[in-house]
Amino acid sequence: GRSWEDARTHGFVSAGGGDWYSRSLAQVPEGARIWVRIPKSGYVGVGTTTGTSRPFRESGLAPATLQGTYTHAEGDDEWVIPVTWDKTLPREQAFWEKGMFANQNSACRLRSQFTLDRVYPAFGISTD
Repeated sequence: GRSWEDARTHGFVSAGGGDWYSRSLAQVPEGARIWVRIPKSGYVGVGTTTGTSRPFRESGLAPATLQGTYTHAEGDDEWVIPVTWDKTLPREQAFWEKGMFANQNSACRLRSQFTLDRVYPAFGISTD
């Protein structure tokens, strides 16, 4: 039920639906550079976290202004991290090349040099 357009517009990333999905978000520190990849689409955003993860109801986001749903059927909230975006792309324009890094975890450290060598220029980000 989450919406990438919500995340782009309101400056956040989220994960949830159980502890396995949200646990890795708790490890992302404030000030971290993040790359967002939508499964089966590609990389759609790069930005810097401006806070740590918290339940949706504590995020300050107003549900009435959002397209997605951020509470799951079991009553669990999505977990949200605030982000200042450097650049985002609509889902339809996601950047992907065969061999790029993909992982099931909601958050992980991007160490694949092959992927980094492609996403930095694709998003106009300097490596300096």
